[in-house]
Parts: sequence; structure tokens; C-alpha cells
Amino acid sequence: MIDSLKHIYPTKNADPAAVFNPQYSYLRTVINGSVNYLVLGYVDPAPEGAVEVWYSSAGEVVKLRDGHLAGTAGLPANWLAVRHAQPMPPATTLPTANQPITYARERDVMPGYRFGVRDQVTRVAVPAPAPGDTRLAGVPPSSLRWYEERSTSTRADGALPASRFAVSTGPGAPVVVYSEQCVTPDICLSFERWTPASP
Repeated sequence: MIDSLKHIYPTKNADPAAVFNPQYSYLRTVINGSVNYLVLGYVDPAPEGAVEVWYSSAGEVVKLRDGHLAGTAGLPANWLAVRHAQPMPPATTLPTANQPITYARERDVMPGYRFGVRDQVTRVAVPAPAPGDTRLAGVPPSSLRWYEERSTSTRADGALPASRFAVSTGPGAPVVVYSEQCVTPDICLSFERWTPASP
């Protein structure tokens, strides 16, 4: 009976007892309070920019281009593909307080066969959130630079909450190390580049 209750009411916000292989790259993902770790399968050198293809043990697939969603599979709702009329500004191009960055995006969404949903995306600088206002687990939020991307869709049913991104500021080339992105208004995920602790 106890095992049945644990299955029906799983513990939220607790990392699973994951076993990490140091030969792989990991992505810590949180969806609806459940923590999962994805493994980098390969990097696809696509024309619009390299796409990282991440896999979960349950078969979900997440594709990220420069930290931004480029496609998903196996989720309750999925973005089959993402396209840009012009190259998307690099994710490490940070807006200033009074000069946002804009670009156009087109995505194919399932279920519902919503193909060619167009968004006008505006990237704006935002202050670092308080530690309790993010699912970031590896570093303090104040150690990163943050921006939001707000979109307006050509379809009323395509409107999405704002996405939030965090860019590293340490030595080496800047990179998106954390993001919160939604595939539908009620299915939102966080992605964090994850370096397991040494055994």
C-alpha cells in the first residue's frame, strides 16, 4: 500500500537518485516539480546553428540551439521544429536596459497540427532573481546575467509565458547555462547545464 501511495503521490522537488557517468554531458530538467537528468546524445550541425540533442531515460527528446528550444518529442505537447526567417541573435548577445533585441520565430506544435505558428520575440534585460524564485541549483543566480524573452503570437492559442535565460559570466566564452521555457501556456520546463559532483 505504501508503494502504491508513493507512485500516486510522488515526492516533488527532490532529485532522483541519479548515477552519473563522467564521460557524458548532462542537463538538469524540471517539469511540474519533477527533476530529471538528460544526456547529450549528439550535436547536429544544422544550417541555422548547431543543435544539441538531449535524451531522457524515459525517451523524451529535447533539442536546444544556443540554449533555446529547437524541438521536443515525447512530452505531452511538443515543438516539432523551430525556424527563423533571419538568424536568431546569439543567446549571449545581451540586451541593454533601454535597447531590447527582437527577432521572428516560427514553430510547429503538436497536438493540434498547429504548423507555422509565428512569434515576434523581444529579449529584455532583467535583474537576477532571488534564489527561491528559480529552479537553478548549481550556482547562485547573482553569479549570472539574466534576460527574458517575451513573445506575441499570430495565433491566440499560441501565446506563451515569458522565457528566462541565464548566461555565464566567468572565464571562457559566455554560454546559456540555465533557462525556463514553455512549450504551451501550462507546460514549462527549466534546463540547467549540470556538472555532477565528483564521486
